[in-house]
Amino acid sequence: MHISIWDSPRYITSPDTTYADTLAALKRFADAGVRRVLVYKAYLADLDAYLNAARDAGVAVEIWMHPERMIKNVPMRVLTDAQKRAMRENLDIELLFPCPNHPEYRRQLVALAKSLLDQYGDRIAGLHLDYLRSANFICCFYYPCGCEACRAERKRYFGFEMPSEEDLKQPWYIYKETARLNAHITATIADIHRLTHDAGRNLSMAARCDYINSPDIFARPVWGLGPATLEGQDWAEWSDAGIIDEIIPMNYHPILANFTDNLKAHLRILEGSKAKFTSGLASLSSMGPIPIADFRDRLQAIQDAGVSSACVFSSRDLTGEEYLQAIRDFAQT
Repeated sequence: MHISIWDSPRYITSPDTTYADTLAALKRFADAGVRRVLVYKAYLADLDAYLNAARDAGVAVEIWMHPERMIKNVPMRVLTDAQKRAMRENLDIELLFPCPNHPEYRRQLVALAKSLLDQYGDRIAGLHLDYLRSANFICCFYYPCGCEACRAERKRYFGFEMPSEEDLKQPWYIYKETARLNAHITATIADIHRLTHDAGRNLSMAARCDYINSPDIFARPVWGLGPATLEGQDWAEWSDAGIIDEIIPMNYHPILANFTDNLKAHLRILEGSKAKFTSGLASLSSMGPIPIADFRDRLQAIQDAGVSSACVFSSRDLTGEEYLQAIRDFAQT
């Protein structure tokens, strides 16, 4: 099995020690059979040193792009104080997020991808997209964005800039709001794919685990699972259209049966599509820890399903030897 790691390099103690710290960490990964890391650039002060260390450790690198944390003056969703207060009262969260409908979102994210490819193209295996979507569906739909771009498009389509409570229930409104969000994000990813394709580099993405609505999403929001298409992340369509090279669903569910059900669903959805499927799994995420025995069970489920590649996430650095040993065991099969 080909195994990759989402790398948030917190093991780097200072910018001056980036090369030495990275080389030590990536050598351990490589010894465990890891052949690629998706590195979170937002945590890196010295990407050049990191890439040099990866080269010397024999590990390929894709640069992990996060729109909110990697583009300057990213256009955020515009919410009123009343919307924020209602979100806190009803959902116990105040979720702020960039607005993918804003033209500056697309322009700046594509410009960032181009600058990374221009500067590092011959040293990296590709780009990796994260959070290429809108906020959690409940938050973004029931508390709609009031930025100038969203207001202008609603004015064109509906004759009003902000929906009423009654409008939110109408099928024509639900359809068009969802369609325009998908259209904007699809155009963004198509632009980026043209750049990576021309550069001969891979374009992968961290995908919403559930393509269809999670059954419990409407009973209580579950952060980490959710309705991908309603958030503008129609990764099945992108795969069919050939504008993404690799889909990596973030299948971090702590219950093995749910993990396996999701894995089977992803295989069904992507059967015959153009993108490569890599199964994501976690040792630790916002959904909770995955004990080592359960972690091994997930790798076994991936192998049993005939999937040839996996990508491991941990919200802390993946340095525990027992987890690396599990990776080593499955990387050799």
